[in-house]
Amino acid sequence: MLKSVSKIENVLNRIRCRLARYKGLRAPIENKKIVVDNFFGRGYGDNPKYIIDEVLRQDSSIDIVWLINDHVDVKEFPAGIRTVKIGSPKAAYEYATAHIWIDNVKNNFKGIKRPEQFFLQTWHGGIAFKKIEKAAESHLDPGYVEASKKDSKITDVILSDSKWVTNSIRDNFWYDGEILETGFPRNDAFFKNTKETEKRIRRFYNVSSNIKIVLYAPTFRNNVKIEDQRFLYEINGTKIKEACEKRFGGQYVFLERVHPNVACQINIPVGDFVKSANDYPDMQDLLVAADVLITDFSSSVFDFILSKHRVFLFAKDYDQYIANERELNFNIKEDLPFLFANSENELIQNINRYDDEKGKKAVEELISSFGLKEDGHASERVAKVLLNIMEEKNN
Repeated sequence: MLKSVSKIENVLNRIRCRLARYKGLRAPIENKKIVVDNFFGRGYGDNPKYIIDEVLRQDSSIDIVWLINDHVDVKEFPAGIRTVKIGSPKAAYEYATAHIWIDNVKNNFKGIKRPEQFFLQTWHGGIAFKKIEKAAESHLDPGYVEASKKDSKITDVILSDSKWVTNSIRDNFWYDGEILETGFPRNDAFFKNTKETEKRIRRFYNVSSNIKIVLYAPTFRNNVKIEDQRFLYEINGTKIKEACEKRFGGQYVFLERVHPNVACQINIPVGDFVKSANDYPDMQDLLVAADVLITDFSSSVFDFILSKHRVFLFAKDYDQYIANERELNFNIKEDLPFLFANSENELIQNINRYDDEKGKKAVEELISSFGLKEDGHASERVAKVLLNIMEEKNN
């Protein structure tokens, strides 16, 4: 009975959204309104957060509509931002009447894009371990591929932070429009107010200022059942933090954060010094605050190395991943300066033998090879583009 009620409500909501969209399409475009989505309403984070912070700093009169899902606490948003439930009739109307759309995923349906509207695709990836989009088409759901192609057709600008990413977009995104190598706005966080970010994370998790952070952030699997993915992400956080304390000195807390695609379905065991980081809205804050990053195939590595070098790769299913999920852009055991482990014991051994001096030098060489454009001013560049677009419409 509950399923029937839910199905009927979903149908009714779609009808309401169509009516709201139709009403919006008949209304004038609101020149100073921006609608923003971060990963299907996840919350205030990623590139969109840093762009909007800068837009509002330069012009607080801009009407910012941020789409959120049911799991988001609206108290996390700063003043000057309206929150609207994603997928609601209200969201459909906001999309239809906003001058600018900002998103960081390529399969979020927004309705009909009007000629006067401008769509900025910020993408949530970057330099990537995994092959993506066209390069991984045979591993992707056909529905996703179709949605991604439609997204590319309506996109006006995509952001890049390097020659590497620009080439990847050209090769893989079914896109021939403008690419701006501004740097990624989210990576400004590694250049500005880092001490404040670290304090904010420690307050959130109630740990003292002398405690360092080891962040474990594995990515998701497309072709593995959720119950089996739980096994892949299992790790003894206490042992890992103790290994970091022994090798690097001081006290550590272990934070685990899984990919947004599976975060709502994965329960992370917690303790005094082992905590879930799924409830924190901004991954970039966590990367800035962390002293050590452990992941499998997450592109977060290539943000983290902008200011830190202690990266450890850990995947129990390396061979199965390559065979059943995605091919990789790198041979991570040979092409990159990160120690790789197939098991928890091997991970601890890698922590124990890590050489800080060699690690730092190798990461600096890697950054140079990618042609990164990060300098802490990406948000300013992107905000200027958006404000100019709105200004031109006024004139």
